[in-house]
Amino acid sequence: MGKRRSYHKVRGGCLTCKTRKVRCGLERPICLNCERLCRSCTYSDTKQDESTYDSPSSQPSTGRQLELMHHYTAYTYLTMTDNPILINLWKEVVPKHAFHHHFLLQGLLATAALHQSHHNRDAVASTQLVEVADHLQQEALAKYITLLTFVNEDNCHALFAFSQLLAGFTFARLTTANETQNEDSGDLLSSIIDLFDLLKGTLAVATKAITWLRAGDLAPMLGAQPEVPTLDEIYASGSACAKILSGLITHIGRQENRVCEQSSLHADSLILTIRSIYGLFIEPPASVDMLNKVAGFPVFVDSTYLRLLKARDEAAMVVLAYYGTALHRLNHVWYLHGIGRKIVQAVKECLAENWLTHLEWPESMTSNTETIIPLRC
Repeated sequence: MGKRRSYHKVRGGCLTCKTRKVRCGLERPICLNCERLCRSCTYSDTKQDESTYDSPSSQPSTGRQLELMHHYTAYTYLTMTDNPILINLWKEVVPKHAFHHHFLLQGLLATAALHQSHHNRDAVASTQLVEVADHLQQEALAKYITLLTFVNEDNCHALFAFSQLLAGFTFARLTTANETQNEDSGDLLSSIIDLFDLLKGTLAVATKAITWLRAGDLAPMLGAQPEVPTLDEIYASGSACAKILSGLITHIGRQENRVCEQSSLHADSLILTIRSIYGLFIEPPASVDMLNKVAGFPVFVDSTYLRLLKARDEAAMVVLAYYGTALHRLNHVWYLHGIGRKIVQAVKECLAENWLTHLEWPESMTSNTETIIPLRC
């Protein structure tokens, strides 16, 4: 099993990297670690003029912001979901909240910049759009994190909408980073695990403001917690997917062997997560909720499973590969393109040989770039 890289202190590193105990690259204004994970990046030397580090291309002019808003209202909002009701919210309602809450407006513009970059074949222009997206998202994220401790009836709708943007933007930034950087498997897995952590935090907004949100104009976005199939449903199914997952469940049961309470807790958490992922596989391809369920899966992940991921537990890593396979079903979505296959390959590189047979199906399913759903932007 691959070992986590040791942490070496770096003088002058950003406060976020110091808190996470990872090596900071010292890039300004945003280090690569924070840029990749869409985290707020701040340095302790606040007396220095931040404008010294911002490249002109990363600071969007008024004209560029209007261009991005047009792109969002003409194209990007259509890619946020497949649910017609929610599409209308992203088109009409979310922008209205954004005009009253600047951090949400910045989040919309950042997402539009990444979307535009994805379709721009000019390498220089595409890079500039990514820089603009990072600049806008960093400012928005800093404000969002600050406001999380001051959730009220006025700002809760904008905070909730921004939390919905985080999954798409962060996945998109991961795919962009992996296209332009030689990131090894350990770095990619760290990024995915940090993404799970980030998205788990979005649940806090809904929990704090549930009464206001249910009474507000974004109520349809709340949805319901996904139903988790039972073990009997998996065992009774004759599908190839169900048979593969049944074998994985059996293998995990033998590995953990439930000799102690902690071992039993780990096994229960892993099996619960497998059941949840199976729910993603049986979601009909034409379902209008499939994109929301797959991209939003980390929000509902069991906390014990997340701890196992952070510890690089091999069984948890294998289960993550199956989530990567579910993501690959949406390979046509611009902000998920290629990420499922990369997750599967990254997991494979960190596993011991006795687990590799359980990756044969995920590898087979993600090796094909064709998708089972018609392509769209």
